[in-house]
Amino acid sequence: MRRLALLFSLILLAACNTGRNQGDLAPVSPSTPALTPPPAHAPEIRFALIGELKPVNVWELFDETGGSYVDYAVRSEDWPRLYHLAPPELTFQPLAAQEMPSAVTQEGELFMATVKLREDLSWTDGSPFTAEDAAFTVNTALDFELGFDWGAYYSREYLQRAEASNPAEIRFVFDQQPNVGVWQYGALQGPLVQKKFWEASVLEASALLPDEALRADIDFARAYLANMQRSVDQLTAQVSSLRLNGQENRQLEGELGKRSAELTYAQNNLNKLLEQYESALAAARAALYAATDDGEPTLGTWMPAVRNGEAWLKEANPSEPFMRPNYDRAAYRFYADEATAVEALENGEVHAVLAPNGLTEALVLSRLEANPSLSLFRNRSLSEHVIMINPSKTSLADPAFRQAFFCAIDRLTLAGAAIANPLELFIPQGNGNWVNKEAKVACGDEPGRMGAVNVLKSAGYAWTREPTAEAGGEGLILPDGNPFPEITLLAPSESIDALAAQASRSIEQNLRDIGVPLTVEIVEARDIRYEVFSSKQYDLALLGWRASLYPGYLCGWFGPGGQLDYGSVDLESACGALQIESELDAAHQHLWVIQSILARELPFIPLYAGIAYDAMRGIRFPFETSLGGFTGMYGAPAYAIPVQ
Repeated sequence: MRRLALLFSLILLAACNTGRNQGDLAPVSPSTPALTPPPAHAPEIRFALIGELKPVNVWELFDETGGSYVDYAVRSEDWPRLYHLAPPELTFQPLAAQEMPSAVTQEGELFMATVKLREDLSWTDGSPFTAEDAAFTVNTALDFELGFDWGAYYSREYLQRAEASNPAEIRFVFDQQPNVGVWQYGALQGPLVQKKFWEASVLEASALLPDEALRADIDFARAYLANMQRSVDQLTAQVSSLRLNGQENRQLEGELGKRSAELTYAQNNLNKLLEQYESALAAARAALYAATDDGEPTLGTWMPAVRNGEAWLKEANPSEPFMRPNYDRAAYRFYADEATAVEALENGEVHAVLAPNGLTEALVLSRLEANPSLSLFRNRSLSEHVIMINPSKTSLADPAFRQAFFCAIDRLTLAGAAIANPLELFIPQGNGNWVNKEAKVACGDEPGRMGAVNVLKSAGYAWTREPTAEAGGEGLILPDGNPFPEITLLAPSESIDALAAQASRSIEQNLRDIGVPLTVEIVEARDIRYEVFSSKQYDLALLGWRASLYPGYLCGWFGPGGQLDYGSVDLESACGALQIESELDAAHQHLWVIQSILARELPFIPLYAGIAYDAMRGIRFPFETSLGGFTGMYGAPAYAIPVQ
């Protein structure tokens, strides 16, 4: 699936169509078969996809104008990666690499790291897979400044180039210390193509790239603009100082006008050169995307898909480079919409329906859950639902109040059964070894209302009528003796997101029961986004985000300079260490510390996770749960096991 790291973007809960939160994420169909030794083989596994394949080559497939979920499901594994996240726990493991990568070392002003490649891998044309292929791919993505997935894998901000030290070793050269997100979860998981096949096409397209003269002109124009800006700033400061003292200097003001005009010229000139640069890049990329991939050698568990009537078929790669699937081929059939695809599943035409976020909940509940011929799976999705707290509101800044807020929520009323540990929403369980299971909010021996009351009393809060186990309270009083002010929770409407609306009503009652004068305000999704990210004139807001598999987003959002930065000194220190950490085990330690800080300071209140629904028939897997569901793994055909 696209690196929805790109990782790191927040989305409104109101815009999410995720399922009801469930406590038990194991298969729920009573017909789910018991795990038995698999048969030696089966001829074909069949998938239903919604939409059509687009005729794009590998360069466009992983760029912004290229692939969709359909294209990724059929084609994304045609090309090798040095490493991958192995299911079900999504652990970082070698794939085309021979062993774990070297440590990152500094050499002068640059940083270096190497990877030893397996020497037993061959492309489908029989030629060996070498470090020349890997370096060629990386450098092409950098030279053409390819974006989207390419840009996420091979970051131009960090990565300068790749070199083939020898046929079985590639060296990565960085301009600055890469972190785990750039290294293990970036460059080491990018797709790799065959140099021999693509070299001529890339060379031809590269003739359209911006030339060195234009690059030099841009560098000069940037330096000239910076000089003019400094001059204008200095003159502006001098003129302003004179005016504040009731003086003026016409010569100085005239010079300021002249330099301001030069600054405008410098900016316009740079803009013109940058337009030329972007135009040349666009032409070069277009030529690269237009290059034919007919007969391109690939290297994956499956051979490239070929059309066979209305379906596309992928035969198992006879060389078995990474694993031996339990099917001779995988077939993909295409349908206009989800309902038609599900009908094909019910009729036995396919084994599974693949959709970007799993099947919709309404369809699962109305048609599939009681179908004895199907196995229904509920897995945690990467969508997570939280309440954001405005860090500028002093009445909401006390960690004790936030802890009580967390404890007061009756999670059993939130869109079904709550997950066992809502702090797993910091980092979803099942994502490698990133989750710190010890990062918890202490609610005492009496969770819920009385747990929250005990937290508040210990912190010096009082009430006009104190809550009891039998009845809610009124009039929460701050430790300074002032009444707790009225606050508002922004939430989407029932028609936009019924689950969010239900959660907001429940939370309103939970907080009122501990004496907090909370009112839910129903607003448009765009208004919630504006208030949280622009005006920042809100108290609380019910939001959702879609997490990436590398949890650096916690610092990207809440750390220094993040859109949700709440000024935590402890978090700033921990995030600073993570930002320059290139060792995987050490990064785990930093993230565990970060989760402990968040659990203590609670800049947001975790609520519940989305669910990815999968329905299948006649197949099973060696694992029953996987973060993001089986559709997040494009059906995992290499792991599927036929059921007799």
